[in-house]
Amino acid sequence: MAGVYETIIDIERAAARHWRGSEEESLGGWLLRAAEGFTGRANSALPLGDPGLPLDRALDAVTGWYRDRGLPPMIAVPTPLNADADSPGHELDRSLSERSWATRPGPAFVMVADLSADANPLRDHATRELPPGAAFRVDAEPDPAWLARYHYRGQDRQPAVLRDVLTSAPVQVFASIRADGDVLAIARLSIADGWAGITAVEVDPARRRAGLGSALTGAVCAEAANRGVSRVFLQVETSNAAALALYQRCGFRYSHRYHYRVAPAR
Repeated sequence: MAGVYETIIDIERAAARHWRGSEEESLGGWLLRAAEGFTGRANSALPLGDPGLPLDRALDAVTGWYRDRGLPPMIAVPTPLNADADSPGHELDRSLSERSWATRPGPAFVMVADLSADANPLRDHATRELPPGAAFRVDAEPDPAWLARYHYRGQDRQPAVLRDVLTSAPVQVFASIRADGDVLAIARLSIADGWAGITAVEVDPARRRAGLGSALTGAVCAEAANRGVSRVFLQVETSNAAALALYQRCGFRYSHRYHYRVAPAR
């Protein structure tokens, strides 16, 4: 299990470079991230190793750091898929539970795919035919039409820090499928530490179940492969059965899962 967990931490360390807080600080082997409360990933501590302090002192430091910024103290806890497995992630989770850190709703799976595999379903999806008049495109910046299609967790609110987070990776492009001036589907492709990451995926509700999700996923992965990247990851809430099924059809496999623990109120 040690080797499995080391692989999980390697993926989490890479993923942290793809979706960053506007403010970050290290606490030993833990990464503290803040971005004015926009997204859990950018506003949580990520345990990537030893915090360099006894756990209670480390939790005090995390709690103080987030409360100084007016944010709820929160820790992302990555764990193996096997809930019964013994791992540092499960050990930390048990310790947080014993200290009354509550589990935030919305656990997620991390899924990965190999873009260089010869027998790769993503190749088929990359060439999937788009609706008449539609075209796939990538842009270096998210234009107003792309941003208008993006609704984080279904919200219309777009905080000022949103653009900072969306452009926080070393490299990112903003993919879309468009037809007659309408944005039918979007995704963000980021590249860092030898990985491609797919985030901010959204399809026009009126166009769902028409193959756009598969076509977009394949086209984004082809774009990553063309840029010399052979590995890709994405994160999906465990309750999103439709997305999980889509990504499995596209050739993604489950790596691990994560959830958030939130500090008890004072």
